[in-house]
Amino acid sequence: MSTTLCTTPARRGRRRSALTAAALATTMLTGISLVGLSTPAHAEDGNTYFKTEQEVIDFLSQSAPLNQQEAVNGYPVNGLDSQEVKLDDVEKVYPHDQALKDVPSKLGSGFELAQAAPTEGGPSITTEGPDIRKSSSDDKEPWLSNWDAKSMCGQPSHNPDGKPMPCGFVGVLDTKYPTMQTSAAVMGKAQFSYKTQATVGQDTSQTSGWSVGGKVSSELTTPGGPGGGKGGTELNFTYSESTTTTNKWTTMTEQNNTYDVPDGVSGWVEGRANGGKYIGYIVYKLDFVDGSGNEKQKMVLIPARVLIQAPGNAVPMTFVKRQG
Repeated sequence: MSTTLCTTPARRGRRRSALTAAALATTMLTGISLVGLSTPAHAEDGNTYFKTEQEVIDFLSQSAPLNQQEAVNGYPVNGLDSQEVKLDDVEKVYPHDQALKDVPSKLGSGFELAQAAPTEGGPSITTEGPDIRKSSSDDKEPWLSNWDAKSMCGQPSHNPDGKPMPCGFVGVLDTKYPTMQTSAAVMGKAQFSYKTQATVGQDTSQTSGWSVGGKVSSELTTPGGPGGGKGGTELNFTYSESTTTTNKWTTMTEQNNTYDVPDGVSGWVEGRANGGKYIGYIVYKLDFVDGSGNEKQKMVLIPARVLIQAPGNAVPMTFVKRQG
């Protein structure tokens, strides 16, 4: 015998109301749980920040992509690392044999060494080298009274028919978006205001044979010591433009920002160069005529590290918020 459950209209209405209320409660609970979640690069208030170096690199790679290999026409007086660079460190990532193959394609046919047989009774042409130096400080040229490489770059050739001494730089990417400025860390929960600005100027002392580039003067103003107040840091650095540069750096306008640091974490601001440090070789080709009228040629490679701007980016720096 089967039993059929019968309900009145009033009872059915009460059931529908109960089901509707349960569904609304479930929806509200789900919504609350989603509101509490945040992406790794965002604080709960929506401020963008980065916890790791890789997050910073990934972010900057979108707006200022870097080439794995770069070259600079002329002596890289701008952006040249003042710290000594050793040959052993360069050879590990960019062997000089590979650099010699890259030089003509990156810097032009002027770096090719001519081969010629001596004419009867005439001068001979001797090609020596390559002359691979042991460090960046080993830049004196024994063929020319120990002139340094910067002084020789672009000078007239000793060969009456030769072109000015060509020079340049070839290298591979060593450091992406180096940190140029860092504010003091602030422990949260806190809020502080900061101001950023960067101006770009050309090096007016450049002479023939030196690379194109310039100087960046940057200012990062953040809160000072205990009790508040203002404190700021200024930074000057130089950079080179590569053979692939399509968009020169321009001055950044002054910007005022506010940084909300969540409770229990440390927050700070970093100024990162929109460029990379490249490790490789300053290269020059030397044509020399001795006292007997004999011509000698050689290619010289000097270890170096150079800061080069991102080829297509128009501003010198990006200021990012960090937390740790």
